[in-house]
Amino acid sequence: MTFTTEIKESLVREFNICSTTINYYKKQISALEKKYHMTTALFLVKFEKGLLGDEKDFFDWYAFHKLLSSWTSIRKAIQPFIK
Repeated sequence: MTFTTEIKESLVREFNICSTTINYYKKQISALEKKYHMTTALFLVKFEKGLLGDEKDFFDWYAFHKLLSSWTSIRKAIQPFIK
């Protein structure tokens, strides 16, 4: 498959947007892990079982995790085309 220069530039730009967004969500998640003294894996188990409260932080944390997964998948799909 042949890409034009514009398509390659667009893919590189999108890859960079994904990387920046991923770093943002990682920082947000890291801050929440420190604040609540638990890993995201443990948080997810407790949150999904309803063992945590209804704090805004918990809903944000859950959303950040889902969004991080989504952006990571997108970046992984783009990566082979920007080399």
